[in-house]
Amino acid sequence: MRKYFIAIVLVIAVVVGVFFVTFSTSFFIDLQPNAPITVEFYARGQDIMHQGEPLLLRGVEITPSAPGRLAGDFSIGTDDYLRWFGHIYAMGANTIYVSNVMDPAFYRALYRFNSADDDRQLLVLQGVHGDDYDSLTRELKRAIDIIHGRRAHLLGSRGAEFFLWDISPWVVGFLVGAEWEPDWIIYKNHFVPDMPQTFQGEFFSASEEANPFEVMLARVMDSATAYETTRYKTQRPIGFISSPITDFLEYYWTYASQLRKYAQLNAEHVIPTDAMTAGTFAAYRLFHFADDFVDFLTPNQQQALAPILENLDRSCLYYGYFDLLVQVHSMPVLATGFGFSSARAPQREGQVPLTEYQQGQALANMVTQLEERGWAGSIISTWQDNWERRTWNSAFMSNPWRYQYWHNLQSVAQGYGLMAFDPGATRRPVVIDGTTRGWDESHFVHTADDISIYAQYTTQGLYLLLRGEGVNPRKRLYLPIDVTPLSGTYAFNGMEFERPANFVLRLAGRNNTSLLVNRRYHSTYQRFYYEMTGRNPFVAVPPVWDSDFVPVTIAVQNPFIIAAEDFYYLADEVREMQRMQSWNTGRLTHGIGNPNSRRFNSLADFFFGEDLVEIRLPWSLLNFYDPSVMQVHDDHFAHFGVQGLGIGEIYIGIATQEGMAAMSPIVLRGWGNTVQTHERLKQSYFVMQELWGQ
Repeated sequence: MRKYFIAIVLVIAVVVGVFFVTFSTSFFIDLQPNAPITVEFYARGQDIMHQGEPLLLRGVEITPSAPGRLAGDFSIGTDDYLRWFGHIYAMGANTIYVSNVMDPAFYRALYRFNSADDDRQLLVLQGVHGDDYDSLTRELKRAIDIIHGRRAHLLGSRGAEFFLWDISPWVVGFLVGAEWEPDWIIYKNHFVPDMPQTFQGEFFSASEEANPFEVMLARVMDSATAYETTRYKTQRPIGFISSPITDFLEYYWTYASQLRKYAQLNAEHVIPTDAMTAGTFAAYRLFHFADDFVDFLTPNQQQALAPILENLDRSCLYYGYFDLLVQVHSMPVLATGFGFSSARAPQREGQVPLTEYQQGQALANMVTQLEERGWAGSIISTWQDNWERRTWNSAFMSNPWRYQYWHNLQSVAQGYGLMAFDPGATRRPVVIDGTTRGWDESHFVHTADDISIYAQYTTQGLYLLLRGEGVNPRKRLYLPIDVTPLSGTYAFNGMEFERPANFVLRLAGRNNTSLLVNRRYHSTYQRFYYEMTGRNPFVAVPPVWDSDFVPVTIAVQNPFIIAAEDFYYLADEVREMQRMQSWNTGRLTHGIGNPNSRRFNSLADFFFGEDLVEIRLPWSLLNFYDPSVMQVHDDHFAHFGVQGLGIGEIYIGIATQEGMAAMSPIVLRGWGNTVQTHERLKQSYFVMQELWGQ
């Protein structure tokens, strides 16, 4: 009996060991060294080919992000992915790009979706992240095993995971790396002593002109191709990511220093050998761009590109950049990430917020021009709005650990999706449309001068309804709002408040309604005053009970570039001309915010109805640090920056030139970690559906 038990244990140990080695490591023994190599997708000239025909990739980037959940948790379910895939296919797309290895639910869903109908399939461009040869190679081998359905993670951080679905027939290629920072490339090129300077592999080699970072990428691509070729007897195209700030172009140093354009990656320096039947491609993320890039090139670069630059059409989108890349590269060129945000605040001077419809028009224009100029594919980033993402000019205002629990409408990074997550489990509790739908007496807050105020809130912001005979676009109304007990003022423009107000909402018709903030409580003033003026805000700190109200602004980048000949001689002027600028984000937009209306304006903040007005004030406008748990900004100057302060209510009233304005509380409870949202396809989705559906 004892021998029998030992035998059983040994058999189990052997089975587990074999399973572990086969599915949890990259170790294998090639038992068919002479088996033929199959190639479903391959590069020929400037086309990606499939079954002998050119394949134009039209796709979107998907992330495992959803409200209330971190992308790293991979908590999106199979049914969610299946639903998304249906929408993506119905839009006319044929490709999904994932920038990193996903969770089993994604691959399971893709297998089910593509297996259900031979005429309804989505291709995959599989990306991986990593910083160096070891991490990139390790991730690529893992990704190769996963797409072939031969991987298991038994001891992963998320528990046991099994990738048993062979989706390799639909994987069009691999994309190496993320959008690398120029500083990282320079560091690896010049300060890492063990970076090889040359490489000649079985499937890829590095040209003599290749820099050490490109040599490293050649080694990574060679190793990954060798692994898939040997273990799975197949190949597919593989490339790496570049961008306008890391492309092959060389800028004159004065421009390079202003634009951080001092590192180069050139796909032409990584050369496939005859053994690499599937070939390679060039991939670009198109988020950063210098409009006058041709004027910034070094003399040597201009001379080398002279035949192309002379005939470059600089009147088109990206000023001829699309044509330049296609003419320079001898391989397919893919746009593997670009987008436009539908957020209500810009991040660069000269930009204006886009409605969802305008977002779609911008995307359609971009895709059309890429395809007309011979690009092999275009990937829109992203499929869904991502609440986790941060924008430099608003990130400092919010709790960095709880972004996923509310939608910051001010953050450009959170508005790139074609699908939104709207408040409410099945529908919006309230919409801005100039009616009383969604309002009842439970929302009542205050009455003054025969005008009643109602209030409620969602994951997007505070909603107000003002109702009474005096509510119309021709009459000015002032609403003092007290958010924090630590600062504020009792008066504004001759009006007096019962409590010290931090904000004043000035209703002045359809075009001049805006939110004003007490200067002491203006977060942009404290955070970016030095970058805007060159003066330290702590040298002249506003009083705690300061009576000065200013527009609510947000910082925006100044894209002004100093000409090379002026760089030395205009030092002081240069600093002034390149000061950071601001955008009056407190100015509210009049329009209908009901997605079901033909007149829907996704940027709508308020709308007048008959003797009423509905208003939406995004949380970030009111200095909420984390509305999910109802924390606002503490005193900026007392804490040398933004720090959370818990509150249970804010106060609001109606002020006139006569008498003291009474203010009543709006009770705030928050929603904690329980986020109720529903999916909604944006107007931009339907614009793209109209384009790609053709």
